Amino acid sequence: MLKRVWRWVKKNEALAWLVVFSVVLRITSWFEPYWYGDEGIYLVLGQALRRGLVFYRDIHDNKPPLLYLLAAVAGGVTWFRVILTVWFGATVVVFYRLMEKLFPKNKLAWYLSTITMILGTTATEGNIANAEIFMIGPIMLAMLMALRQTPASAKASAGKRNWLLVGLLMAVAFLFKAPAGADLAALLIWLVAFTRLGKKAWLKAALILVGFLLPLAATLVYYAQVGGLERYVRSALLQNIGYLSSWQTGEHSASGFSSQSGLMLRSGALAVLIGGFFWLKKRFKLETKLSLMVVWFFAALWAALLSERPYPHYLIQPLVPAAVLVSFLLFGKRKLVRLVVVTAALVAAVSFYQIRFWQYPVAAYYQNFIGYALGQKSREAYFDFFDWRVNQTYRVAELVKKYTTSDEPIFVWGDEPYIYALSERLPVGRYTVAYHIYDFDGFEETLTALDEKRPSLVVMMEYETRPFEGLTARLATDYVLVDKVDQALIYMRVDGVTRSPGL
Repeated sequence: MLKRVWRWVKKNEALAWLVVFSVVLRITSWFEPYWYGDEGIYLVLGQALRRGLVFYRDIHDNKPPLLYLLAAVAGGVTWFRVILTVWFGATVVVFYRLMEKLFPKNKLAWYLSTITMILGTTATEGNIANAEIFMIGPIMLAMLMALRQTPASAKASAGKRNWLLVGLLMAVAFLFKAPAGADLAALLIWLVAFTRLGKKAWLKAALILVGFLLPLAATLVYYAQVGGLERYVRSALLQNIGYLSSWQTGEHSASGFSSQSGLMLRSGALAVLIGGFFWLKKRFKLETKLSLMVVWFFAALWAALLSERPYPHYLIQPLVPAAVLVSFLLFGKRKLVRLVVVTAALVAAVSFYQIRFWQYPVAAYYQNFIGYALGQKSREAYFDFFDWRVNQTYRVAELVKKYTTSDEPIFVWGDEPYIYALSERLPVGRYTVAYHIYDFDGFEETLTALDEKRPSLVVMMEYETRPFEGLTARLATDYVLVDKVDQALIYMRVDGVTRSPGL
């Protein structure tokens, strides 16, 4: 095995160094604490699966299941990041092969775009185990396979199984996060409208759709068998419709006119851009390979803007085709090609300005790690860089372990899912964070779970301003304050409670 790896490294020395570069940039993430909220949710769901619970039926989040499965395999934030590092290393290999296909004789283009992709994802929260950084790998591989199987002449054809596999890869991406459907749409539009395959394009598109739908159908069958179908469809698919307007309205409803009108405008703009590019492609006979990258970029950009939320990791999705377009801009032989890429860049710039995406402090992030690694920073100071609540989380988790047994559920009123993950305890109900209870109106369901399971410990954050009157009433009658950590109040049920000496 090692000999084969060494032979591959010697044969692909430049690519091997690029993979090493990507790994080095992500090794620092192995030492991060439990701090990132969404990652905490994923780990809680993974923990729930390991204890026999069923996603959506017994524990809630609103993404498809693959990310939670990886979290279950990881078991903790360190191994989650290690898995991400290995996965992204493989993603770098796929991207490099894609560049070889697009620019078969231009090694500089291979290196430049691959480095752009690595650095771009690093600058957009690519060190964190979010769905976007995992889904781009199968999307890239699907695009690469489609390019390899799409000849310039309609006389050639590729095996049906290969096109089914393209659809399967897109399904894998979709089962990480639903916006990957935009990349699938881009591939289908390109195949049908921008290639010279004629009627054969429709057959290939149909095979892709079959390959895409089969895994999705399998998940529907599975959740139907375990009694979670309705919640799976509602949580992982239908609730994402309301999610589109929740940033503007403050709740997961579909009533946000501002956001919906913005979505309609962006969808209209996407149609105009792709239609205009289609005319240019036909009129000036632009490359088919360029066509795929342009259509892919516009569709992925639309997906990144879907919810109008300014989270940097959303940009990972369009960043991949954007990194490819950098080489078309620099090495394209026709002025029109460069004009098309510049236009795409201007559209992206206007979009980014409109949403005002947050920035990830890349330089400060690495400085923080170096200071900690060299002993110039304490663990507490290192943790504080990520969030002032991190040290609080670790201290609360220790108290949770002290006051409860491993099989006891607890309840945290606040947006701190990492308390569950770090203390290896499950929530009493389906919801892991306060904003899910608030956004999805889960108050009554949560109160029912509290009354049925009667958790011996409740953690309430003083800075949690959203009202939960039922919880407040139960704390007043059934619980007593036994400890306080910074702004975290620790309550125990009145049966057999021992008050901490500090209170």
